[in-house]
Amino acid sequence: MKHLYILILLFLSTCSIYGQKPKKLFRSDSVLELTITMPLKDVILKSQEPTEHNARLSYTADDGTAFNHMIKVKMRGKTRANKQICTFPPLQLRFTKNDVENSVFKGQKKIKLVAHCQNDKDFENYVQIEYLVYKLYQHISPYSFNVRLCKITYIDEKKPNQKNMHYGFLIESVSDLAKRNDMTVFKGKIRNQEAIDKDNLDKLVFFQFMIGNLDWSITERHNMKLIKDDKGALPIAVPYDFDYSGIVNTPYAVPPEQLYLTDVKTRLFRGFCRRDKYQKTIDFYKNIEDDLRNEVNKLSSLNDKSVNSVNKYLNSFFEIIESEKYVDKKIVRACKVNHQHAFEHD
Repeated sequence: MKHLYILILLFLSTCSIYGQKPKKLFRSDSVLELTITMPLKDVILKSQEPTEHNARLSYTADDGTAFNHMIKVKMRGKTRANKQICTFPPLQLRFTKNDVENSVFKGQKKIKLVAHCQNDKDFENYVQIEYLVYKLYQHISPYSFNVRLCKITYIDEKKPNQKNMHYGFLIESVSDLAKRNDMTVFKGKIRNQEAIDKDNLDKLVFFQFMIGNLDWSITERHNMKLIKDDKGALPIAVPYDFDYSGIVNTPYAVPPEQLYLTDVKTRLFRGFCRRDKYQKTIDFYKNIEDDLRNEVNKLSSLNDKSVNSVNKYLNSFFEIIESEKYVDKKIVRACKVNHQHAFEHD
């Protein structure tokens, strides 16, 4: 009986480990080369209300196997769906379960594609830097979206000889993110950002400060998802959409009007005050600096100018947290104080 009990525990432990494993698409950081053939104008130009269109996605696996998936494609997004901002908007790809059983897309149903926005070569860099921001956050928290960088050839089915190649990236669904962390998507109301897990929150607000991002709100669920376990713990916030951050610095990004900032590269700390003056969180970021640097430098497809720009922006963040003077000025005295007391947590 004792041996049977041990075997059951091992089995359950193994199931738990496999439950944490991301789906096949996100088990590699190699650039995935895809071809998407679709009625281009119908998808990205004509639709006032996004509607699904038939399309074909094809790629060749590492072993030489060619895959062709009949999918549904539609335009998505808010800001980047505005034709005045992006001539090529983000897309949603919808797969058929049986069609992808042996493919890298196994287990995928609906998945978001962040596209290049504009045909200008600079936008090839912007989209890669945004992808990189997601990769940086993976060093901050296990509660982070998986992403896969892609080199995509777009073909208009009505003009098959015209092919355009651009970088983009695919984002894990929030339900998959929650599931691999043994959690579920939380849809309840949050009265303020203190009603979520504090340790994760402190790391998150520092991350947004590090990348110079003000385009988010936990209470409004703006560029933020919440997940929660079934054991009574507080929900955990997961950020996404970083194209308005200073580290990416897209030409269309502007700071919130009410903050009276000149540009998005200006950092503003948006965390509540802490009695320990965020020392625990500052120490955490100091300890992972090398990991963040290595993540930036290993993205070989990003040009040197963009790599230097990202590193320079990170330099200014670490210069702040290395200086007691700057920590006091930029963080301690800038934290939100419109509440009854400074919050403290274990």
